[in-house]
Amino acid sequence: MKKLLSGLLGLTLLIALPASALSLKEAQSKGLVGEANSGYIAVVQDGTPEVEKLVAEVNNKRKREYAAIAKRNNIDINQVAARAAEKLEARLSKGEYYQDNLGRWKQK
Repeated sequence: MKKLLSGLLGLTLLIALPASALSLKEAQSKGLVGEANSGYIAVVQDGTPEVEKLVAEVNNKRKREYAAIAKRNNIDINQVAARAAEKLEARLSKGEYYQDNLGRWKQK
């Protein structure tokens, strides 16, 4: 009985994990997050804990990468982030969100 319960718990986790793991591209295509004009992503709508967690993870990774690039090139991290914002906005697919210079969300 204990093995069965353990197996069911494992099966439940296997089934639940893919549904709960939200990717950046999926969140962008659903309009949940967008490319902010700061070089980071931000919540556009539906700020659930899962979306907030994704935003924090992606932005932490970006911040580390921006810092490394800034250090290598002896420039300010904000310069790197601003340039990244331009590039990331250009890569968005039709219908995905980005923030304009005034902070308004727009769809590509």
